[in-house]
Amino acid sequence: MSETVQLSQGQRTPLAPLGLDPVFTVTLTLASGVELDAACFGLDAARKLSDERYMTFFNQPASPCGAVRQTAPHTFQFDLARLPSSIDALVLTLATEAAEGLKKLGASHAVWADANRTSRARFDFDGTLFPVERAVMLIEIYRKDGQWRVSPVAQGFQGGLAALVQHFGGAVADTPAPPTAAPVPAPATAPAPAAAPVVSLSKITLEKRGDKVSLAKKGSAGHGRIECNLRWRSGGDNAPKPSGLRGLFGKGKSGGVDLDLGCLFELADGSKSVVQALGNLFGAYDQRPYIQLAGDDRTGQSVDGEFLYINGDRLKEIRRVCVYAFIYEGVPNWAQADGFVTLTVPGHPPVEVRMDGTDNRGSLCAIAMIENDGGELKVTKLAEYFSGQQELDTRYGWGMQWQRGSKS
Repeated sequence: MSETVQLSQGQRTPLAPLGLDPVFTVTLTLASGVELDAACFGLDAARKLSDERYMTFFNQPASPCGAVRQTAPHTFQFDLARLPSSIDALVLTLATEAAEGLKKLGASHAVWADANRTSRARFDFDGTLFPVERAVMLIEIYRKDGQWRVSPVAQGFQGGLAALVQHFGGAVADTPAPPTAAPVPAPATAPAPAAAPVVSLSKITLEKRGDKVSLAKKGSAGHGRIECNLRWRSGGDNAPKPSGLRGLFGKGKSGGVDLDLGCLFELADGSKSVVQALGNLFGAYDQRPYIQLAGDDRTGQSVDGEFLYINGDRLKEIRRVCVYAFIYEGVPNWAQADGFVTLTVPGHPPVEVRMDGTDNRGSLCAIAMIENDGGELKVTKLAEYFSGQQELDTRYGWGMQWQRGSKS
C-alpha cells in the first residue's frame, strides 16, 4: 500500500490495513500564530487516566514503557506492542491558554507514517471546527475486538490543558479541586476511592528572541544538576525516509536527522572553550569546565535526545554558557528539523526554547544564553542562526580560534 489514505472526522479505521500496526508516528503540522501544546493521554477501559505516567507531554516526553514518545512539540512515536493491557486508548490532544482559543488555527493536518517514515494516512482540520474552544481531543487510537483502530474525533473542548486533565480523571498539581457537595458517608466495608493521578503542567516558555527568566537558588545549596535537553523530529512533515539527503555540512549517509548539541562557555577566571561532539570535546561534570555533553544521538531515534549537563553546585566557577545546536546531516533547514530545547533546573518549572526564528538558513542555531547573575541563573532566548561556530563566537565576543572538526 503506497497511497496516503485521507481520513475524515468520525471515521473509524483499523490500523493494520493502513500498515501502521504496531509501530508508527503521528505528526501534527499546524498553521497557527497561537502557542499550542500537544499531549497524548493513555486511558484505561473506563476512558480515565488511571496513572499520571501515561500522560505524555512537554513535562513527561515518554511513557514508562516507552510505547509513546513525544519526539518534537507536535510529533509522537508509538509502539503499541509495548503498551500494558491496562491502557485501552490513546487520545491525542491540542490545547492553548490563549483567550482567542483555537479559532485562528489555519489549515492544518495530521499525518500517520509507518516505521519506514512512509506516509500512510492523513487528516485535515482547521479552526472552523472549534470556534469557541481552547482545546480539542483530536485523534483517538483504541482497542476493539483485539484490533487497534484510529478515529479523527476532532471534538472541541471548553477549557485548556488543565481542563483536559480533569476531564480524564486527573488532578493538576498545585491547583485546588473545585468545591463539591458533601459526600454521602460510605459503608464501613466500602474500599476507599483511589486518589486521582496528579499531573504538573508548570513550564516556562521563552517565546520571543530576547525573552528571559531568572532562576534563584533553592535554599543554601547550589542549583544541583542543570539539564539541557535537545530533541527534534526525525522526519519531515509527511515523515518520508530521506534518500541521499545531504546536510548543510555536505554530509549524509544514513538518512537520519543528526542535530548536535553544544555550547561555548566562559569560566569565572576568564577561561573560554567549547563542549561539543565535533572534536570529541565532551567536557566534564565534576571538574573543569563543570559542563558535560552526554552521548551523541546521530539518528533522532533516542527516546531522550541529547543532554548537556551543567554542575549548578559549581556555578561560582562559571560566568556564562551559550547553548547551540547545529545540523550535522539529514535535513536542509531548521524548519524540517523542528527542534527544541528544555532546560531543567531542580526546584523550578522546565524552561522551553524552540528553534523557531524566521531567518533560519544557517547551519547553527544559537538557542539560549545562560549567565551567572550573582548566583542566580539568567536564561535568555537567542534563536539566532549562523553559518558556524566562528560566526557565533564573533557575535558574542568569545574570541577563540576555530578550525574544521569531525566526529569519529
